[in-house]
Amino acid sequence: MNFFINIFEIDIIIVISMSVFFGAIIKGAVGIGMSMFSVPIIAFFLAPTTAMILLCVPVLITNILQMQIKKGIGSFRFFPMFIALILGIIIGCNLILKINLSTISQIIAVSIIFAAIINLFGINIKSIKPNLERKLTIPLGFFSGIIGGLSNMYSPYILAYLVSTNLDKETLIRTMATMYFIGSIFIFPIWIYNGLGTLNDLIWSCLLLFPAILGQKLGTSIRSKISNQNFKKMILYTLMIIGFSLLIKNI
Repeated sequence: MNFFINIFEIDIIIVISMSVFFGAIIKGAVGIGMSMFSVPIIAFFLAPTTAMILLCVPVLITNILQMQIKKGIGSFRFFPMFIALILGIIIGCNLILKINLSTISQIIAVSIIFAAIINLFGINIKSIKPNLERKLTIPLGFFSGIIGGLSNMYSPYILAYLVSTNLDKETLIRTMATMYFIGSIFIFPIWIYNGLGTLNDLIWSCLLLFPAILGQKLGTSIRSKISNQNFKKMILYTLMIIGFSLLIKNI
């Protein structure tokens, strides 16, 4: 992707920057949503793999901030799921070269729609035995990793489970940030090694860190001022619209 700033590309640059900014506001407010919001918008104008590579630096840094590493590790409850996620990602990243871009866009769209629907109307798991949880979360992590290696959308399925477990708000946000961070440190290097990203993409990814950090700070500041439930519903409906639009575009 050649990103020379000229009259033909400035509009795309603005759209990319604004999508990252608003996606980061969502992430700051509810703990998730930057990639799910920004990637499908960018994928209307650029290849989906390029759209995802452009988010690599913002995703890594914003999740490091939300992990709040100085507080330490709260629990190893989901450690087996994260290990399975990594294994699935490695497999998925090796499959991506064999799948066309339209199919990848469809995977992204379906994953977004699934996440939105489950979180709007989904299940509610208040308590589950540890042994049974492992039987559920290990295959869930592995399957999500394969999807993630193909599309970087490994979070919707795991997210649907985490939200249903009724973790307290801070623990949920830190757990999701850890999941995003772990997935990203495997997906992006493998993709770049396989030639799916360029140096130019990485430079722009670094530049997109500025709207990402600004948006996340703004989102965090308004988290306590807006009804989290209503705000979350609004975002999920928006994601559904974006997901269906991207799916229709690539059918």
